[in-house]
Amino acid sequence: MRRRVSPRRRPGARLAGLGAFPTGLPVSAGRGGRPESKETSVKKTLPVESGGQRLDAFLAESLEGYTRSFLQKIIGRGLVTVNGEPRDPDERVREGERVVVDLPQSEIDATQDFESWVLFEDKRLLVLQKPAGLLMHPLGTSWLTNPEAARIQPGATLAALLQLFRPVILKAGTPRCGIVHRLDRQTSGALVVAKDPATYEALVRAFKERLVEKTYRAVVRGVPPGASRVQAPIGRVAGNRRIVVTPMGRNAETSFKVLSKKKAAALVEAKPLTGRTHQIRAHLAYIGHPVMGDPEFDPPAPGKAVPARMMLHAWRLGFAHPAGGRALFVAEPPADFKRFWKSLP
Repeated sequence: MRRRVSPRRRPGARLAGLGAFPTGLPVSAGRGGRPESKETSVKKTLPVESGGQRLDAFLAESLEGYTRSFLQKIIGRGLVTVNGEPRDPDERVREGERVVVDLPQSEIDATQDFESWVLFEDKRLLVLQKPAGLLMHPLGTSWLTNPEAARIQPGATLAALLQLFRPVILKAGTPRCGIVHRLDRQTSGALVVAKDPATYEALVRAFKERLVEKTYRAVVRGVPPGASRVQAPIGRVAGNRRIVVTPMGRNAETSFKVLSKKKAAALVEAKPLTGRTHQIRAHLAYIGHPVMGDPEFDPPAPGKAVPARMMLHAWRLGFAHPAGGRALFVAEPPADFKRFWKSLP
């Protein structure tokens, strides 16, 4: 059974004829609406029982799961003191000293209108319309073993916001704060988050087995053919982190359809039939029609129309709900996307 959920439907609204597919539940205390905790920092006091280690090495040994680079960053920010004084990462600790780590939890803007992003929610999963500009998670791996690391780093990430607005996800022991797939920072649109470990495993498996329907909208430079399918391997070339079409890459396939045309641009529907990183962007650039505003493939130039962000939007997401039935979620393009398309001649 396939059902479409309107992006304007609030959690708790009645969804007619869903059958086995569960309806969304109203947001309640501890699940959403407001952060559960007002705690602004967590202090950890670590007595030095055996001296001689570098401060960063001592912390890496004492605070299990944090990477050395992450710890060096918080030392550099003055969040670590030894006997009340800041130290450099390479300074040695001495027996009897007391190391205090002050992990701030208040750098996330708790006033963000997280609930307005919710397309659907039930006991098992959360479907969001991610705004452009939001990072999925911090760099590095510390947040995977110590999720609170996501809340320490400056700037909001989805991983940090989920801890703040949906603490039940972490309390259930859900891996990766429930994040099962990614959207680029500048990409807006539909995104599913698991709220428990069983749902996480089911969704990860569905993505891996290519059982998830993903449809994007993109404003591209120039006008491509009406419909096309690109089969071209993509990957990173040595010495360049950018994902490009290369014979040494992994197999990738994307279908494209032009929905509307302007003088020197087109609104395109894109369906990635494989799930490679930056696949749509790389394939559109390969055929000579990069996503407008793409920082990698569409550099600004005199006379070019340049949007404030990359014009790529995850429009539709469909998958088998773990409780039964098939769900289809549609996230209408946000106002900035529509305005830019309308502004083009």
